[in-house]
Amino acid sequence: MKRKWIDLFLFYSTVMIIFSGIVLYIMPHGRVAYFTGWTFLGLGKDAWDNLHVIFGILMVIVAIWHIVVNWKVLKKYLIAKESLFSLAIVVFIIFGTVNNLQPFKAVSDFEEYVKSLWPQNKYQIPIAHGELLTLNDFCKKLGINETEALKTLKKNGISAELDETLKEIAQKNNKTPVEIYQMIKNLKKEPTIKPKFMPGSGMGRMSLEEFCKKYHIDINKAIYNLKERGIKADKKMTLREIAFKNNLTPIDIAEIASQ
Repeated sequence: MKRKWIDLFLFYSTVMIIFSGIVLYIMPHGRVAYFTGWTFLGLGKDAWDNLHVIFGILMVIVAIWHIVVNWKVLKKYLIAKESLFSLAIVVFIIFGTVNNLQPFKAVSDFEEYVKSLWPQNKYQIPIAHGELLTLNDFCKKLGINETEALKTLKKNGISAELDETLKEIAQKNNKTPVEIYQMIKNLKKEPTIKPKFMPGSGMGRMSLEEFCKKYHIDINKAIYNLKERGIKADKKMTLREIAFKNNLTPIDIAEIASQ
């Protein structure tokens, strides 16, 4: 009876882990998903994250239960030569993934490619997690007159207050944060703020050439800036590869290259 329950829980948990894992693998980057109000099957990024975590925890509990029930058999497996071989494969996968080696790098690169295909990526996200800022703070950071922004939104039939976040305004008006931003972005005064490079943006997987093209940075100047700091870089290398070789983070490389 115990094994029957274990098998059923493992089966359904595995199905949910696989499905939610695929969704998280292909979904847009977090900053894009949040700001554009991305959903899949009616669920947003947080919902899919929560499903993946909860079923992951359930799977761990059931797996421990499975180990306890089948410990006598498993103990024999652990001392067999197949156990060492399996362990070696696991260690190799960990090492290859951490050090960004092939074929594991290809999996990460393909994820970045798939994420870039979403139409939401056509929108310029001005501030990471800007949807959590109040309209007042959001406008100040972008150099937009908050009074004019409020007037513009109301002219477009949007109910809003300066102390409400973009997310709250969007939800109240059945819009997305990016749609609210599109209504007021032309009120932005020049010069615009210098882009801030945020962790978790997928930037590390970009080649130096791709990074410079996206942020309108001269590639030769970027390489020169890096060289001045003793950092050797090729335009085809990813920011993560350059950072790893120089004991830095991709964000550090982005900041130096864009100086």
